[in-house]
Amino acid sequence: MAAYHLRYDREFMRQLEGLPGDIRSMARRQVRDLADMPCPAQAKELEEHPGYYRLWLPREYRLVWQVHEDEQVVELMYVGLKHPDLYKRLGLGREGT
Repeated sequence: MAAYHLRYDREFMRQLEGLPGDIRSMARRQVRDLADMPCPAQAKELEEHPGYYRLWLPREYRLVWQVHEDEQVVELMYVGLKHPDLYKRLGLGREGT
């Protein structure tokens, strides 16, 4: 049984299903792995946003999620191309930018 519960909405599933096949299968595997290890070594915690992480996928794709330690929940926020204003769109922009 997984240690963490994965939480996502329809928009996240739409993003996942819209990925190119090779990226989609890799992203699905990464998402499944987050249930057992919500902060994998290759992930980076976002500066100025504790508990929020991003993982680079091939060809400029990103996976972004938040870990709620108290609830043992991984909230999947975004999977798709890394746009210049991606983090700002997610409400995770850096101070002063």
